[in-house]
Amino acid sequence: MRLQSVILVLAVIVMMFAVSSACTMHLAYAEEIPNSIKNKISSWVSNQRADDFSDAMTSLSNLEILKAKITSKQNIYSLPSYGETTFIKISGKTGEHGEAKYVTLVVVDPDGTKSEYTIPVLESGTYYTMIPLTHNSPKGTYIITAQYEEKRLPESYFYVEYPNAIVPTWVTSVAKWWLEEKITDEDFLAGINYLINNKIIRFGAGDTVQESVLNVSVDGQKAVRRGTTQNISVHVTDAGSPVDGATVFVRVEDYGEDVFEEFNGFTDSRGEYSVSWEISEDFPNLKTLLVYVDVTDGLSSITKVFTFEVYCLCGEPNCKCRT
Repeated sequence: MRLQSVILVLAVIVMMFAVSSACTMHLAYAEEIPNSIKNKISSWVSNQRADDFSDAMTSLSNLEILKAKITSKQNIYSLPSYGETTFIKISGKTGEHGEAKYVTLVVVDPDGTKSEYTIPVLESGTYYTMIPLTHNSPKGTYIITAQYEEKRLPESYFYVEYPNAIVPTWVTSVAKWWLEEKITDEDFLAGINYLINNKIIRFGAGDTVQESVLNVSVDGQKAVRRGTTQNISVHVTDAGSPVDGATVFVRVEDYGEDVFEEFNGFTDSRGEYSVSWEISEDFPNLKTLLVYVDVTDGLSSITKVFTFEVYCLCGEPNCKCRT
């Protein structure tokens, strides 16, 4: 009983501080909380189901009754806050290379509503698009079907849900007092707003598709002797996963912008693309070359620059040694 009393006292202190903070910031919570949302909070108090609390808080945020925005800080898709839009990246491969045509995507949401998208296909056979998600998008499973000319491509899916709530257990007691009308709607909302903004109540989300975070690394020898081969390896990832079929352009030039070599191709299933070429024996020694690597996945692009020096050994023909 003593521990329970301490927890309840702590809750009161936090709520009092929250109300005080809310008054200082001139926050107004004049709107009445709908009964449907009260029922969700009551269900959460009784059953301790985090989904009930998340649904209730997100609904209050969407109605702009709760000032705090319920959003996830991670690179995962959950319903965004009121007035905001999140984009889910959808990608795939046709299995055919060298033909820039179009693929038709049909997205069926959990309510059965269909949305159709016509998307260009890269020469690598890869296609990408972004599916918008708003605060009132339905929760549940979204089914994606793709048609490329006469061929039906494999179906794919993604799932949308409210962010999951991580709530200290003592907040249940505060919610119970509010349901018993020992705390007003204004005080309850001010307190919840404070707890969310100060990350005492936190929101995450379940498994879903990650946003596009294109990253490119370039590796090669920093010094190459004339008459030998330079090998350049490019590795492309998206949100940490290898990108298959990204277009890669490689251009080798000097500071005078004289171009010596050019390559282009596509990353493999490991997100890798490699090129190699021989540095001629009469190439000027002690010359610095720049390797420009341009990568695009159809939605975003990134450029990396790798530099290396060409050298020769003293005594070799046309080799100017340092003195």
